[in-house]
Amino acid sequence: MSVLHVRRVRRHAAAGLGGAALTASMLLAPAPAPAPAATASDSGRATVGVVSQAENVALGAGRSVEMGDDGRVELIDGRDVRVTADAEGAAQATRYSVASQNGTVSVRPTGKSAADGTAAELPLPTRTKDTRSAPRTANAAAASYSVKLSITHADVRSKQFHVWNRNTWTSYAVNNNNTAGASSTVKLPPGDYFSVALHNDWQEPSYLLTRAFSVGSAAKTVTFDQRAAKETAIRTDDTTATRHASAAWISVPGGDLAGFAGAGADKVYVTPFSVSGVSLRLHEVLGKKGASASVPSPYRYDLTHSFTTTVPASPIKTVRTSSLAKAVTKVAAPGTRTTAFLESVPSFGEQAGVFIGSAVPTAGSVTEYATPGITYSRLLSYGTGELSLNLPDRRLPAGTGPGETLGAAPLQPLRREWGGSQRNRDKIWLYEPNTFGDPAGHSGTDGRARYSYKLTSSDGVTYAQADGLDAYDTLSSSTLPSAQGTYTLDQTVHRRVPYSRLSTDVHNEWTFRSQYAGGRELPLIDTRLSVPGLDGFGRVAAGPVRVEASATTRDTEEAANTKITGLASSTDDGKTWTDLAVAADGSATVDVSAAASFVSLRVTAADDLGGSLRRTITRAFAGPAPQGDEMVGATRISNVVVGGGKAVELTDQPLQEFKAKFTATDPSGIAGGDMYLYKGSYGTPDAVIHGTWPAACTKVNATTSTCEAHFAYIEPRWTLGRNSLAGTWKLAAWAESADGTGHVDLHAAKVAPVLRDTRLTANAAPEPVAKGKTLTITGKLSAVDWETRGGYHGYAAQKVKLQFRKNGTSTYTTVKTVTTDSSGNLKTTVKASVDGYWRYSFAGTSTTALANASDDHVDVR
Repeated sequence: MSVLHVRRVRRHAAAGLGGAALTASMLLAPAPAPAPAATASDSGRATVGVVSQAENVALGAGRSVEMGDDGRVELIDGRDVRVTADAEGAAQATRYSVASQNGTVSVRPTGKSAADGTAAELPLPTRTKDTRSAPRTANAAAASYSVKLSITHADVRSKQFHVWNRNTWTSYAVNNNNTAGASSTVKLPPGDYFSVALHNDWQEPSYLLTRAFSVGSAAKTVTFDQRAAKETAIRTDDTTATRHASAAWISVPGGDLAGFAGAGADKVYVTPFSVSGVSLRLHEVLGKKGASASVPSPYRYDLTHSFTTTVPASPIKTVRTSSLAKAVTKVAAPGTRTTAFLESVPSFGEQAGVFIGSAVPTAGSVTEYATPGITYSRLLSYGTGELSLNLPDRRLPAGTGPGETLGAAPLQPLRREWGGSQRNRDKIWLYEPNTFGDPAGHSGTDGRARYSYKLTSSDGVTYAQADGLDAYDTLSSSTLPSAQGTYTLDQTVHRRVPYSRLSTDVHNEWTFRSQYAGGRELPLIDTRLSVPGLDGFGRVAAGPVRVEASATTRDTEEAANTKITGLASSTDDGKTWTDLAVAADGSATVDVSAAASFVSLRVTAADDLGGSLRRTITRAFAGPAPQGDEMVGATRISNVVVGGGKAVELTDQPLQEFKAKFTATDPSGIAGGDMYLYKGSYGTPDAVIHGTWPAACTKVNATTSTCEAHFAYIEPRWTLGRNSLAGTWKLAAWAESADGTGHVDLHAAKVAPVLRDTRLTANAAPEPVAKGKTLTITGKLSAVDWETRGGYHGYAAQKVKLQFRKNGTSTYTTVKTVTTDSSGNLKTTVKASVDGYWRYSFAGTSTTALANASDDHVDVR
């Protein structure tokens, strides 16, 4: 059995992603022996409550993800994460991404070798160890000595040590997890060693500290002096560019790794070293200073560099923009402007790496510069990150190359690169997750979509049926007849999400023939639709628009002649259809009405093996008419509250949060609902704030539910990035009936102020003061800055009230109004009369919050 051990994957609080994870990318090599049988649902993203020894989750195509201790490797905390493969499944090397988020480890094939996005999830261990194979992890021998590893001159809140023998590059397990402070211990036999200490904390610099040392015949202490570490970076001659994300790690001979350091724009420091065969790997993404999720950078630098054998005293690499590869990438918006995040990981032929990235424009383009000759695996995600496209690996030469378009409509099902649903002897395994791919062939999956499957035979027997599954769930049929038979697979996918208005419902009706077979893919028909006339939002103007269609049949023993047999369009979400004249090449023309808000498409195809497909994509693309509020049936929304009924006041700090809720009713009850905030117009908002998770709808009674959304992990500098985005926002909200016949979608269910926080001070002097003498009251009004500077800065030309409260009373009286100067300062004078309290009071504006200074008591004598 081939076993790969996944390094501890550090949770990465990337701004704007609400706690997104750093992701490890691994290369799975062929295995000589079969992997153990899976004990959880095959190939889907299965979340397991507790994983004990030998439990695993199958990843599909003969591969599985496992967490537990098989006794063949030494573990830091008694558990490790492994990707295993049987001989057939691992015939071709495959790269995976491994991410830790929300208490789970998520493993999914990625890149060119597995662009389908299949995933498996396991509960996240505290830490796991990364080793190539069991023989490379040494057991402490009887002649070993205790070595204390200690980081000095540092504030250490988290740490991780790695130790290798410098001659054999055997790794030694260090007790990182059970010791507090800056030290850990390891048992080592006499020999020469190379060690790395990683320590960092969120929003603080990362440190990769290195030491080469020897062990003789006694215990010893090895110190890692943080003061010796030097800043490392990749920089360009573009003075407008700054680091948006980084990853740094150390690679030793044999492919073992230590790291990963880095996060967003935080600095990374490394101890210089010179050790044969050891490399410091750097990967950085740069963008324009001041860019944010709402105002992305128009360009993106994807840079890598390796310092091999020697890390110099100043480990900073500078590159010229003219020497890089260049390409323009268009990023389509899924029916509305939303946030998007492009991530990448370079391949150095090693077992692991991490995806890092930056925000990119939607309904626009980004100019990409990349280190030439490096292969990058890439992912593009929208909104909350649950709608993602798995992009093919890319390796660009120096100079300007061809661009590409990502995420164009219609978003549609694509066959998994590894193959789709299968016949496994007397059962059929159903798994069709990639519902939201694009016409260019980038497979796409949405974790918020809900899937239903039904498998029936031609004589009406149902062999599999399930509703309400997510994209990663799989379904296995009951025992099928061994003789060849004709079956129908009916799959429906439904979603209403804040980051996309297209492909809200996708319905596939396949007919195919199948018989007893071992691990053979079902001969399902796939179609590919393209609408070249769409703009970046997936919209089209009134008039004729061409729809291009093609069809193929999946893996079959004999060649299949597959063709498009029909195309139809609808502008009322499928209530009525217009058949289109299909040309010999499978194309047709849709005459889009000026009154159409959306156009749905239906395509049919057939092959000469008895297979057929009817696929319906509701809201495949948008028409010229603005979309209005929707009320279908008796579903209604009321009692909308944002931020507890108060203004949402945001400082410059990360991890801010607020909630919103509404009441939804329908005679049949409520199936679910959700909401989001936007600034500007509904169709092309200036900025959006999405709920971190889907809204939770709690049943009140048979007809009524309360739906609440949690807007968490907000960091205004990253989420918004512009002071001008403060002000009046609107809440879009929707709900759906339990019986599926009604829904309501309100574009402006509530108006909510999202304001910049303010601070106000006051100081009255002298204290005490003689009666009738002059009292001077100074102060300062400051407003938070959501832009590049951060912090609070003087708020000029604002009217502020000076107020007084007499001793023994509780009411303030306004004495006069004072205007702040160009630095936000306040100063005025009054005649002292009686003892009491003075303060300044700012009523706020449409974009800034109100503030009252702490009162200052003055004794009048």
